[in-house]
Parts: sequence; C-alpha cells; structure tokens
Amino acid sequence: MAPPHHGMAGIAMSRGLGYMAESSAKAALIALALLVALAPFVVLFFNSLRPADEFLAQGAGLIPSRLTFEHYAEIFDPNGDTFRYVINSLIITTASTILAVLFGALASYALARLQLPFKLSIIIGILFLVIRFYPKITVALPYFLLMREFHLLDTHLAVIIAHVSMTVPFVVWMLLAFFEDFPRELEQSAMIDGCGPIRRFVLIVIPLMAPALAAAAVLTAFLSWNEFLMASTVAPNAAKTLPVRISGFITDKGILWGSMSAMSTVIVVPVALFALFTQRYLARGLTVGAVKG
Repeated sequence: MAPPHHGMAGIAMSRGLGYMAESSAKAALIALALLVALAPFVVLFFNSLRPADEFLAQGAGLIPSRLTFEHYAEIFDPNGDTFRYVINSLIITTASTILAVLFGALASYALARLQLPFKLSIIIGILFLVIRFYPKITVALPYFLLMREFHLLDTHLAVIIAHVSMTVPFVVWMLLAFFEDFPRELEQSAMIDGCGPIRRFVLIVIPLMAPALAAAAVLTAFLSWNEFLMASTVAPNAAKTLPVRISGFITDKGILWGSMSAMSTVIVVPVALFALFTQRYLARGLTVGAVKG
C-alpha cells in the first residue's frame, strides 16, 4: 500500500496534466479561429503589394515574388479622388452613428418605460427587428425615387438618412433590454427631487448607460462604414463612399485587382484600429446588465 502522500501527488500531477491538456486545446482552437478569420485579410494585404503582371500569371503563389507600392501610389494619386472618398465616409459614418444612437436610445427608453396595453412594447420591438433584417434591395429603388423627389441625390444627407434608417432598428433592439433592466428606483428618486423626464434621461440614465451606448455606437459605425448598397444607389459621384469606390475598379478592360486590393486594405485598416481601441467599451457595453446584484 502506497503512502497517502504518494496518492495525493499522483492526483495533483493528474490534475496538472489535465489542466495543461485543456489549456493546449483552448490555445489550438483560438489559433485555428484566428487563422480562419485573419487569412483572407493577410491574402488581401499581400495582393495589394503584388505586381500587376502577377495577378494573371500561372503558378503565382499567395506571397508575391516581389513587393510593390504601385497600387497605393495609384489610388492616392494627388490628382485622384481617394481623399474625397475618405472624407465622405468619415462624415457619413460619424453623422449616421450620432443620429442612430440618439434616436435609438430615445425610442428604446420610451418603449421600456411606457406602459402600453396588449404588450405593444414587445410587438413594436419585434417590428424593429423585422425592419432591421429585411432585404435592403427591396427599398433601394423607392428610396432613390424619394431622394430624387426631394433633390437630395448624390448628397451626404441622402446617404446619412439611408444609414440611419437601417441602423436605428439595430440600436433600438440592442438597447431595449438594457433600459428594461435599468433600476427604476434611481429615476423615482430623481422624480422626488423634481427632475422631469428629459433631465432624468440626460443626467441619470445616459451616464449610467454609457457602456451600452458606446457599444451601440461602435457597432453602428462599423455598419455605416462598410455599407455599400444604399450608398451606391443615391451617391454615385460627389458623395461616393469608399466601399462604392471599390466597384469602380471593375472596368470594361477587366478587374484592377491590385488597386481593388489596395483600396480594400485602406477600408479595413481604420476599422481594425477602431475595433482595437474600442474593444474595452464594446465588451463592457455588451455585458452591461448580464450580472445583476
């Protein structure tokens, strides 16, 4: 019969091996997920540095034989319009995000606080969700005709209105649960002190809901920055955004793969950096209310 301490040592060693195996399996799964997620972007980046004559060459590997910045020089030609497209995208994304979060927060707060009969709040919330996921191609032509009627074609405002109409339902559906879980006692205390609805919303609710609002703003900015269909429908020239510009590299002479890859990289890099710097707010916002005390 082995001494007791030998048995305890065996158990500890077995647990240690099990923990190491579990950690190794998790690390392998994370590495696999990163490989699947990042591989297309790595290929995209190398294609942006690939010489133009290699795209149609047989036997060309994933990594180009030599690196060139000719495609970036082409898209950032001082006589070109790339900087104007960047400014257009920044203006439209910023304005759309601010308006969508503002209107979405007001709407979701109202739905969470109004005592509507027949569970109308739930029905309205579901309608917002349906509006968020219906095919946008079905309203592209009516929206084009509407903007033409109001003489707003090819303006920032036309694209902003389109993006806000698409992102407000998303913001409402995202924030509705957070506002429903918000402690009403805090608002009732403010009411006793004489705060009206607007002051309660601005001074009490908004500061405490800042993480959720920040998460909604980050995701809304992503949606607006990457949106193509509605922007291409109503802003083909002066108010053209970066995603719309990419389609311009499909010409009657063929597809300009190098320039398209370079422009796609230009679009992806700001989004990746933005996600990197805002991941803390995004994680906090998506977990607000998940743990109740």
